[in-house]
Amino acid sequence: MGKDLISVYKTPSLRLLNKRSQTANGIREFQFSPCANIFAYLAHEDGNAPAHVDLIELPSRCKIRQKNLFNVTKCAMVWQSDGRFSGAKVTRHTKSKKTLYRNLELFRLEDSGVMVEMLDVKKAVMAFAWEPDGSWFVMIHAGNPSFTKMNVSFYDMNKKAS
Repeated sequence: MGKDLISVYKTPSLRLLNKRSQTANGIREFQFSPCANIFAYLAHEDGNAPAHVDLIELPSRCKIRQKNLFNVTKCAMVWQSDGRFSGAKVTRHTKSKKTLYRNLELFRLEDSGVMVEMLDVKKAVMAFAWEPDGSWFVMIHAGNPSFTKMNVSFYDMNKKAS
């Protein structure tokens, strides 16, 4: 990762893929899918442009999904071990920057168009992780990051909302 770019090298030659780096304006973090030729990257807000998470397929460099995020304070991405799902734990702020709120952006890579679901979380999310080789994820949350009493919630991406 460099300033506004990601350099991807192919093996075993370790030559730059397609002899050029991938442009990624405003990049702050990226992660490769554990099982597919896809990477996700996070770009922070820049002026009037919102923060966003982009999913890029390789070697075509085709953007398969972009999710715009507004008023982002912090964001962390996590892939499910099969690469079927990806999630972004997002902490946002109000325009006054005095109040924080949180949500999870959940990407379904097997769905046509890569559907994204948003899960609002009223409490501070301390940790977020996927079940190995499954559709479940867990989050540890509390009313405040400094609270000692934590809660654990489990969710199944295969369950239909009712």
